[in-house]
Amino acid sequence: MRAFQPATRYYTAGAPDRLTSSWTTTVVSVHDVTQKNLRVLRARSREQYRNNDYASRFVQLVKSNVVGPNGITIQATVENSPAFVAQYGPLDTAANDAIEAAFQKWGRASTCDTAGRLSWVQMQQMALASVAVDGEFIAIVNRKAGNQFGFSLLAMDPDLLDVELNVDPRPGRNRIRFGVEVDAVGRAVNYWFKGDTGHTAVPADDVLHLFISEYVGQLRGFPMLATALPRLQMLAGYEEAAITAARVGAAKMGFFTSAAGDGYTGSDTDSDGAVITDVSPGTFEQLPAGTSFTSFNPDYPHQQFGEFTKACLRGISAGLGVSYAGLSNDLEGVNYSSIRAGVLEDREAWKSLQTWFIEGFVRPVYETWIDTAIGLQNAVALPNGGSLRAQDIDRYKSASFQPRRWSWVDPQKDTDANVTAINNGLKSRGEVIREQGRDPDDVWRELAAEQSRLEQLGISIQQQQPTNGGSNDPEQI
Repeated sequence: MRAFQPATRYYTAGAPDRLTSSWTTTVVSVHDVTQKNLRVLRARSREQYRNNDYASRFVQLVKSNVVGPNGITIQATVENSPAFVAQYGPLDTAANDAIEAAFQKWGRASTCDTAGRLSWVQMQQMALASVAVDGEFIAIVNRKAGNQFGFSLLAMDPDLLDVELNVDPRPGRNRIRFGVEVDAVGRAVNYWFKGDTGHTAVPADDVLHLFISEYVGQLRGFPMLATALPRLQMLAGYEEAAITAARVGAAKMGFFTSAAGDGYTGSDTDSDGAVITDVSPGTFEQLPAGTSFTSFNPDYPHQQFGEFTKACLRGISAGLGVSYAGLSNDLEGVNYSSIRAGVLEDREAWKSLQTWFIEGFVRPVYETWIDTAIGLQNAVALPNGGSLRAQDIDRYKSASFQPRRWSWVDPQKDTDANVTAINNGLKSRGEVIREQGRDPDDVWRELAAEQSRLEQLGISIQQQQPTNGGSNDPEQI
């Protein structure tokens, strides 16, 4: 009796045959890619961002959807000590309001940015743009800033973190890879920046280094535009050539030639001796004597131009992780269902980026601000004239972060659906409010103040029912 032999599984992509002979079989480490490609990728990414409309559009999408016009807001959630819960409730409202007000004050450009140029919202937008174009964002933490909070941020050009600085480890010294000094387990110890007189080491505790980590052991970030760059550049060249051909074909009306070779009536050469080819609209010219002309018909705009461009943009949008409609602003042929499906998929991707951005940048900034503003400067005042105590600093770091949210595709349908979900216990009011990007406590306080003011003025507002009458029928929601 033969023992059971498990079937051997092979992959087509691993087969060495004539169709895959040009396909690499060498495993390239992320360090090799960083060493050989990062500076070139960054240079080409910056060039496309400057000159390519679609690259610029993508960066704008990242900034507007991850950060938005108001930035990622802080909602302090400091809890009361057990002795005060029965009297004041679970949350320390006074401390939370004081922290939020102080952090909002710090967010002005004069205090947030060491250079005094960027507000907290603008700093967030700059960070996202830098990650999209350069692959990473770097800010130096200043804990001795000359403001009441003793804290500010200084944004740095990622190119100043020397990618070409590599030093092998020696006894008593750490390894330096691509300008980042790491210890034996790969944790950053110092960052080495280029300067006019050499390199300057900045302790890792004073550096915020933000990038999307895609590989194990990765120390530097790659542009989000990286995979789309070849097609972006080729499409831009194709569009330029097509538009030029269309303009030439539309502008040049014709030539007059003479069988007897009459003299040319215009200036037949320029200062370099080259024959002048004028393409001004509606012109007719006689060719220089002895010069023949072969008909040139560029046939543009070509009927396939639009479809070809769309096909390229679909590939580019796939590489960038956004929908074709969002990147191209092309809403031709979409309907409610298709645009809703595309928008919802995009928003899930933006939410993932928001979570990454909060944990990698917003939370570290907030907690460091708490350390300095409360722990060192005693700069957060309470309404009663006191201030938050440094010994409770860990408690004061409790917070939730509210990223931007988006308007509904069909507000009436989505509002009715939320009302039905609340009535059936499938959602809370707070959840719905957070989905709109607002703080439930702020909304409820505003509603209470509004109701109190209406009662003072003797105004009664009749509550409106959902248009579907709160029906549970999904066809009506």
